[in-house]
Amino acid sequence: MIIDALINSKKYENLHKDFKLVFEYIKTHDLTQMECGRHEIRENEVFFNLQEYETKPSQKLEAHKKYIDIQVVISGEEYMGYTNFDNTTISEAYDSEKDVMFLSGNVDKLKADNKTFLIFYPEDAHMPALGDNNKVKKAIFKILL
Repeated sequence: MIIDALINSKKYENLHKDFKLVFEYIKTHDLTQMECGRHEIRENEVFFNLQEYETKPSQKLEAHKKYIDIQVVISGEEYMGYTNFDNTTISEAYDSEKDVMFLSGNVDKLKADNKTFLIFYPEDAHMPALGDNNKVKKAIFKILL
């Protein structure tokens, strides 16, 4: 798991062949003006889901197997729960079509706002959208391993 300021994204571009593509997309597109939904960058290999929602005090803990997440809050702020997958137990079996499994476990909370990004690898269990009914717009970039 990585959390850092968006202005430092260049440091992470070499960690995966498509990270530079994602960070360039973020810099060159006005995500605040885009409609919610799925947006393809490179079909089924690099895409993002743009969502608007209100945070809640509790959410499901999740992990993925096929995709790395780069999550970027566009507006508002939320807390993200995080723990290593090894510290969890599976509560809902892996759904290969949706690339998600739900877990149980204790998490540390990290603050995410429109100046930060978070990278979650398959070993990084995460609990997004935590907070006290804050309105959030967020892009969740999916990068095929």
